[in-house]
Amino acid sequence: MYFFMDETAKAVESSGIRANLCRGLVGGIDEDQKLSEGIEFFKKWNNSCDGRIKVDLGPHAPYTCNENFRKKIIDAAKENECNIHIHLSESKKEVEDSVKEFGKTPIEKMNDSGLFELRTCGAHCVHLTDNDIKILKEKNVNVLNNPGSNLKLGNGFAPVAKMLDEGINVSLGTDGSSSNNNLNMFEEMNLVALLSKGLSGDTTAVPAYTALKMATVNGAVALDREKQIGTIEVGKKADIIMIDLEKAHFYPRFNMISSLVYSAQAGDVKTVIIDGKIIMEDYKILTMDEEEVFKKANQCALDLMNRKG
Repeated sequence: MYFFMDETAKAVESSGIRANLCRGLVGGIDEDQKLSEGIEFFKKWNNSCDGRIKVDLGPHAPYTCNENFRKKIIDAAKENECNIHIHLSESKKEVEDSVKEFGKTPIEKMNDSGLFELRTCGAHCVHLTDNDIKILKEKNVNVLNNPGSNLKLGNGFAPVAKMLDEGINVSLGTDGSSSNNNLNMFEEMNLVALLSKGLSGDTTAVPAYTALKMATVNGAVALDREKQIGTIEVGKKADIIMIDLEKAHFYPRFNMISSLVYSAQAGDVKTVIIDGKIIMEDYKILTMDEEEVFKKANQCALDLMNRKG
């Protein structure tokens, strides 16, 4: 969920990865134009690249999209049969402000607006009431937990174990690089497992296998792709990573699932196959020039820092 999404889609297309994308929608100035861009982006890119790209509509958050704008987004999503991606109850202040102004939490507000009648991915969901959790369960909202980002921004930790116990589909994400930096899914698995145990005092809260499911099959469910990906089985897409186990932290070998969650590093991924195509082999990316990407990224950062005004 960001801006300049045509360029993002082109990068997904050329790199060979799989992605759910949406144009971030923030109310205020040029609302109709932004929504129009989001719809056009959906029509242009949804199910493109042999289905690798799916497009949703992305109202940024309840506090950045007024009621009128949200209604337009909901109507457009219904008309075009697309899903919703939104940030929900990320910070304590966001929830307090919503209760103070409207007498309702952000999740209660979105439920009343009819947003959850659409298939919805709710990012964060950190500060929740019991009623919020009840709504998320009843409306089958898919929660996207981002422990690294929530910690970096000082927003706390979501009640993941409680949501899972209630049968809510909770998957793992990283959030954007500005609030996380390394976008390391292995680190997110590690954090969700360790923090759930540490904060609850229950060593069985979010076991390693559950954390692994959150990073794989639960994510596929959240993105409306569970029939295609999330598990390795006959009839699904060949999306596979191969991990180099010849590292000291994998010894002694006992429980490989625990090792993946508590010991593995992102740098242990040796080969990546997406849709049956080898994207990275023996640590070398085959679909793009890494050195050129590094060079351009650094140059863009320098240009940004040197920009005046």
